[in-house]
Amino acid sequence: MSSRARHMLLVSVTALLAGCGSVETGLEQDPSLATLEQKEEDRRPPPNGANGTRPSCFWAQGAQQTLRALGGAALDQGRGFLKSISLGMVPADCREVLRSAVECALTREQSVTDPVTGERYTGWWGLAPSWLGDALDVDGRRYVTACMVQRLNYYGTTVPILLEGPHPAISRNPTYGPQYAIQESTVFGDLFSSPIPLLGILPAFSVFVCWESLLPQSCGLLGLPLLEKRICDDAPLCGLVPIGPCGLMCQQNGPYWQCKPDLLAPAWTQTVRVKLETSSCR
Repeated sequence: MSSRARHMLLVSVTALLAGCGSVETGLEQDPSLATLEQKEEDRRPPPNGANGTRPSCFWAQGAQQTLRALGGAALDQGRGFLKSISLGMVPADCREVLRSAVECALTREQSVTDPVTGERYTGWWGLAPSWLGDALDVDGRRYVTACMVQRLNYYGTTVPILLEGPHPAISRNPTYGPQYAIQESTVFGDLFSSPIPLLGILPAFSVFVCWESLLPQSCGLLGLPLLEKRICDDAPLCGLVPIGPCGLMCQQNGPYWQCKPDLLAPAWTQTVRVKLETSSCR
């Protein structure tokens, strides 16, 4: 294959893994469109949702340090307020990372307020609702990590997604499942208990990604999927570890996967799959 052909394949598959969107969607989004998308999300309750968190914000050292600190205590530090997190640690244009953590963890009936910006973050998927009043447990750390990673989007655009996994909050839904025919990938990891020092030298933690078997043929594309762009963007310290096709590298756990972070480790059942709509390919 020529270098030009390889480049075109990379660009095409990268667009798919960013949510089957086009490069043109990397432009700043019209606020009115964002409002319409939010209304659409409201019409489709969890496990429906949207991605769009920018990898450059998520993988930033300050964001990762903040998430580790938040995971070790209750989100509600009193009177419904989140711990005070300076704009120097997580800039205003990257507070979406905090919002994503809350949306992944809490239910729609739970919320916390950012004391620095005054924004109220309301839950959505409900993967760790006990985090509101207590530190994250093992299941909570792993599910929230996987959810946040699956919500990353290289272009920073909002794409409808369906999350699936063995957690009751995201178990297979016969009503919405048929709308999301493209199975993209399954993720597992734990950013909250990572022992890697936050020195800006090494990735903050490792997240493991396997791709679903039909992904290379989705949206009319051929070839192996390349997940780095969607999950890492241009972040130099990304901990993405692609482990290959889920069917070869993981074991069945009902309709989902259980996977090992390394050969000697026990299999993790706390995995999250993301599915996309076929209309995302247009």
